[in-house]
Amino acid sequence: MPAFLVDAASVRDGGVVLGAEEAHHVRVRRHRPGDEVDVIDGEGKGYRIRIQAIEDERVTGRIVERRSDLGESPVRLHLAAAIVKGLRFDLVVEKATEVGVASITPVTARRSVARPGGRGDRWRRLARSAAKQCGRSRVPPVSEPVPLLDAAGAMAADGARLLVADPAAPGDLRSVCDPGVRSAALFVGPEGGFAPEELHALGSLGARVFAWGNRRLRAETAAVVLSAMVITVMEWQCEETAASSF
Repeated sequence: MPAFLVDAASVRDGGVVLGAEEAHHVRVRRHRPGDEVDVIDGEGKGYRIRIQAIEDERVTGRIVERRSDLGESPVRLHLAAAIVKGLRFDLVVEKATEVGVASITPVTARRSVARPGGRGDRWRRLARSAAKQCGRSRVPPVSEPVPLLDAAGAMAADGARLLVADPAAPGDLRSVCDPGVRSAALFVGPEGGFAPEELHALGSLGARVFAWGNRRLRAETAAVVLSAMVITVMEWQCEETAASSF
Protein backbone atom coordinates (compact mmCIF):
# COMPACT_ATOMS: atom_id res chain seq x y z
CA MET A 1 0.00 0.00 0.00
CA PRO A 2 1.18 3.59 -0.61
CA ALA A 3 2.64 5.37 2.40
CA PHE A 4 1.34 8.50 4.08
CA LEU A 5 3.48 11.64 4.35
CA VAL A 6 4.11 13.30 7.69
CA ASP A 7 5.92 16.50 8.57
CA ALA A 8 9.13 15.53 10.36
CA ALA A 9 8.27 18.00 13.13
CA SER A 10 5.08 16.02 13.81
CA VAL A 11 7.01 12.90 14.82
CA ARG A 12 7.90 13.00 18.50
CA ASP A 13 7.71 11.04 21.74
CA GLY A 14 7.02 7.81 19.88
CA GLY A 15 3.96 9.23 18.16
CA VAL A 16 2.98 10.62 14.77
CA VAL A 17 0.40 13.24 13.81
CA LEU A 18 -0.80 13.32 10.20
CA GLY A 19 -2.27 16.60 8.94
CA ALA A 20 -5.62 17.29 7.29
CA GLU A 21 -4.68 16.19 3.76
CA GLU A 22 -3.27 12.86 4.88
CA ALA A 23 -6.15 12.38 7.31
CA HIS A 24 -8.49 12.64 4.32
CA HIS A 25 -6.48 9.94 2.53
CA VAL A 26 -6.66 7.71 5.61
CA ARG A 27 -10.46 7.97 5.59
CA VAL A 28 -10.66 7.39 1.83
CA ARG A 29 -8.75 4.14 2.27
CA ARG A 30 -11.18 3.20 5.05
CA HIS A 31 -8.60 2.68 7.74
CA ARG A 32 -9.73 2.33 11.33
CA PRO A 33 -8.08 2.79 14.74
CA GLY A 34 -5.85 -0.21 15.35
CA ASP A 35 -4.80 -0.53 11.72
CA GLU A 36 -1.08 -0.44 10.95
CA VAL A 37 0.08 1.77 8.07
CA ASP A 38 3.36 3.04 6.62
CA VAL A 39 4.41 6.67 7.02
CA ILE A 40 7.38 8.59 5.57
CA ASP A 41 8.72 12.01 6.47
CA GLY A 42 10.21 12.75 3.03
CA GLU A 43 13.66 13.25 4.57
CA GLY A 44 14.78 9.63 4.83
CA LYS A 45 12.79 8.28 7.77
CA GLY A 46 10.06 5.67 7.46
CA TYR A 47 7.69 4.43 10.14
CA ARG A 48 5.19 1.68 10.70
CA ILE A 49 2.48 3.13 12.92
CA ARG A 50 -0.64 1.85 14.63
CA ILE A 51 -3.51 4.31 14.20
CA GLN A 52 -4.94 5.55 17.50
CA ALA A 53 -7.51 8.13 16.45
CA ILE A 54 -8.95 9.45 13.18
CA GLU A 55 -10.37 12.97 13.24
CA ASP A 56 -11.47 15.41 10.54
CA GLU A 57 -8.24 17.39 10.55
CA ARG A 58 -5.69 14.90 11.82
CA VAL A 59 -4.77 11.29 12.51
CA THR A 60 -2.66 10.21 15.46
CA GLY A 61 -0.69 7.00 15.75
CA ARG A 62 2.02 5.24 17.73
CA ILE A 63 5.27 4.13 16.11
CA VAL A 64 5.76 0.37 16.12
CA GLU A 65 8.78 0.26 13.77
CA ARG A 66 11.37 2.74 12.50
CA ARG A 67 13.25 2.51 9.21
CA SER A 68 15.98 4.67 7.68
CA ASP A 69 16.38 5.39 3.95
CA LEU A 70 13.60 2.99 3.09
CA GLY A 71 13.48 2.48 -0.68
CA GLU A 72 16.55 4.65 -1.29
CA SER A 73 19.60 3.97 -3.45
CA PRO A 74 23.12 4.06 -1.97
CA VAL A 75 24.08 6.37 -4.86
CA ARG A 76 22.76 9.86 -5.48
CA LEU A 77 21.76 10.93 -8.97
CA HIS A 78 20.72 14.54 -9.53
CA LEU A 79 18.64 14.94 -12.68
CA ALA A 80 18.96 18.20 -14.62
CA ALA A 81 16.44 17.93 -17.45
CA ALA A 82 15.45 20.56 -19.98
CA ILE A 83 11.83 21.64 -19.70
CA VAL A 84 9.63 20.20 -22.45
CA LYS A 85 6.35 21.40 -23.91
CA GLY A 86 2.93 21.06 -22.35
CA LEU A 87 2.55 18.81 -19.33
CA ARG A 88 5.21 16.35 -20.42
CA PHE A 89 7.61 17.52 -17.70
CA ASP A 90 5.03 16.25 -15.20
CA LEU A 91 5.93 12.76 -16.42
CA VAL A 92 9.63 13.48 -15.88
CA VAL A 93 9.05 14.51 -12.27
CA GLU A 94 6.74 11.62 -11.43
CA LYS A 95 8.71 8.81 -13.05
CA ALA A 96 12.17 10.12 -12.14
CA THR A 97 11.01 10.15 -8.52
CA GLU A 98 9.88 6.55 -8.88
CA VAL A 99 13.20 5.35 -10.31
CA GLY A 100 15.09 6.98 -7.42
CA VAL A 101 16.69 10.30 -8.38
CA ALA A 102 17.94 12.40 -5.47
CA SER A 103 16.83 15.77 -6.89
CA ILE A 104 15.27 17.27 -10.00
CA THR A 105 16.40 20.53 -11.57
CA PRO A 106 14.38 21.83 -14.54
CA VAL A 107 16.79 23.67 -16.84
CA THR A 108 16.42 26.07 -19.74
CA ALA A 109 18.68 25.54 -22.74
CA ARG A 110 19.25 27.34 -26.03
CA ARG A 111 16.87 25.05 -27.94
CA SER A 112 14.20 24.95 -25.24
CA VAL A 113 10.75 25.78 -26.59
CA ALA A 114 8.75 25.50 -23.36
CA ARG A 115 8.12 28.48 -21.11
CA PRO A 116 9.68 27.78 -17.70
CA GLY A 117 7.48 29.49 -15.12
CA GLY A 118 4.49 28.70 -12.96
CA ARG A 119 4.61 24.94 -12.40
CA GLY A 120 7.09 24.50 -9.54
CA ASP A 121 4.43 23.88 -6.89
CA ARG A 122 2.67 21.36 -9.13
CA TRP A 123 5.93 19.48 -9.75
CA ARG A 124 6.69 19.34 -6.04
CA ARG A 125 3.22 17.92 -5.33
CA LEU A 126 3.80 15.29 -8.00
CA ALA A 127 7.14 14.36 -6.43
CA ARG A 128 5.53 13.94 -3.01
CA SER A 129 2.75 11.79 -4.42
CA ALA A 130 5.17 9.62 -6.41
CA ALA A 131 7.45 9.06 -3.40
CA LYS A 132 4.49 7.94 -1.30
CA GLN A 133 3.24 5.64 -4.05
CA CYS A 134 6.54 3.89 -4.77
CA GLY A 135 7.71 3.38 -1.19
CA ARG A 136 10.53 5.90 -0.97
CA SER A 137 11.31 7.62 2.31
CA ARG A 138 12.83 10.70 0.63
CA VAL A 139 10.95 13.15 -1.57
CA PRO A 140 13.41 14.54 -4.14
CA PRO A 141 13.45 18.35 -4.09
CA VAL A 142 12.31 19.97 -7.34
CA SER A 143 13.85 23.39 -7.91
CA GLU A 144 12.53 26.30 -9.88
CA PRO A 145 13.82 26.36 -13.49
CA VAL A 146 17.39 27.61 -13.88
CA PRO A 147 19.70 28.20 -16.86
CA LEU A 148 21.60 25.10 -17.93
CA LEU A 149 25.11 26.32 -17.15
CA ASP A 150 24.09 27.77 -13.78
CA ALA A 151 22.84 24.30 -12.78
CA ALA A 152 25.96 22.61 -14.14
CA GLY A 153 28.31 25.00 -12.32
CA ALA A 154 26.53 24.49 -9.01
CA MET A 155 26.53 20.70 -9.30
CA ALA A 156 30.19 20.60 -10.31
CA ALA A 157 31.04 22.78 -7.31
CA ASP A 158 29.25 20.26 -5.07
CA GLY A 159 31.50 17.49 -6.38
CA ALA A 160 29.00 15.58 -8.50
CA ARG A 161 30.26 13.75 -11.58
CA LEU A 162 28.61 15.47 -14.56
CA LEU A 163 27.12 13.18 -17.21
CA VAL A 164 25.55 14.38 -20.46
CA ALA A 165 23.26 12.27 -22.63
CA ASP A 166 23.91 12.88 -26.33
CA PRO A 167 22.97 10.38 -29.08
CA ALA A 168 26.01 11.45 -31.13
CA ALA A 169 28.55 10.69 -28.38
CA PRO A 170 31.22 8.07 -29.13
CA GLY A 171 31.14 6.32 -25.74
CA ASP A 172 28.50 4.45 -23.77
CA LEU A 173 27.43 4.85 -20.16
CA ARG A 174 29.83 2.30 -18.70
CA SER A 175 32.77 4.12 -20.26
CA VAL A 176 31.97 7.38 -18.43
CA CYS A 177 30.95 6.04 -15.01
CA ASP A 178 33.97 5.40 -12.81
CA PRO A 179 33.75 2.62 -10.21
CA GLY A 180 33.01 3.87 -6.73
CA VAL A 181 31.42 7.17 -7.75
CA ARG A 182 28.36 7.73 -5.55
CA SER A 183 27.19 11.17 -6.67
CA ALA A 184 26.46 12.22 -10.24
CA ALA A 185 24.39 14.76 -12.14
CA LEU A 186 22.69 13.70 -15.37
CA PHE A 187 21.95 16.38 -17.98
CA VAL A 188 19.25 15.65 -20.56
CA GLY A 189 18.55 18.18 -23.32
CA PRO A 190 15.35 19.57 -24.85
CA GLU A 191 13.57 18.35 -27.99
CA GLY A 192 16.43 19.47 -30.26
CA GLY A 193 19.21 18.41 -27.92
CA PHE A 194 21.91 20.62 -26.45
CA ALA A 195 23.56 23.12 -28.79
CA PRO A 196 27.26 22.54 -29.63
CA GLU A 197 28.36 25.52 -27.56
CA GLU A 198 26.43 24.14 -24.57
CA LEU A 199 28.11 20.76 -24.91
CA HIS A 200 31.47 22.53 -25.10
CA ALA A 201 30.71 24.55 -21.96
CA LEU A 202 29.58 21.42 -20.10
CA GLY A 203 32.79 19.69 -21.19
CA SER A 204 34.84 22.56 -19.79
CA LEU A 205 33.23 21.81 -16.41
CA GLY A 206 34.39 18.20 -16.63
CA ALA A 207 31.20 16.66 -18.00
CA ARG A 208 31.43 13.28 -19.69
CA VAL A 209 29.19 12.64 -22.70
CA PHE A 210 27.65 9.27 -23.48
CA ALA A 211 25.20 7.69 -25.92
CA TRP A 212 22.64 5.02 -25.04
CA GLY A 213 21.91 3.03 -28.22
CA ASN A 214 20.56 3.17 -31.75
CA ARG A 215 17.14 4.64 -31.03
CA ARG A 216 16.23 8.26 -30.48
CA LEU A 217 14.10 8.97 -27.44
CA ARG A 218 11.73 11.83 -26.77
CA ALA A 219 13.22 14.23 -24.23
CA GLU A 220 10.90 13.21 -21.40
CA THR A 221 11.44 9.50 -22.11
CA ALA A 222 15.21 9.98 -22.15
CA ALA A 223 15.16 11.77 -18.78
CA VAL A 224 13.41 8.85 -17.08
CA VAL A 225 15.02 5.91 -18.88
CA LEU A 226 18.55 7.28 -18.64
CA SER A 227 18.10 8.13 -14.96
CA ALA A 228 17.23 4.50 -14.29
CA MET A 229 20.20 3.34 -16.36
CA VAL A 230 22.69 5.61 -14.62
CA ILE A 231 21.49 4.63 -11.14
CA THR A 232 21.69 0.94 -12.04
CA VAL A 233 25.21 1.20 -13.47
CA MET A 234 26.45 3.24 -10.50
CA GLU A 235 24.96 0.73 -8.06
CA TRP A 236 26.58 -2.18 -9.88
CA GLN A 237 29.95 -0.47 -9.92
CA CYS A 238 29.74 0.39 -6.22
CA GLU A 239 28.90 -3.25 -5.45
CA GLU A 240 31.82 -4.45 -7.57
CA THR A 241 34.17 -2.00 -5.83
CA ALA A 242 33.00 -3.16 -2.41
CA ALA A 243 33.38 -6.83 -3.36
CA SER A 244 36.90 -6.31 -4.70
CA SER A 245 38.01 -4.66 -1.46
CA PHE A 246 37.59 -7.87 0.55
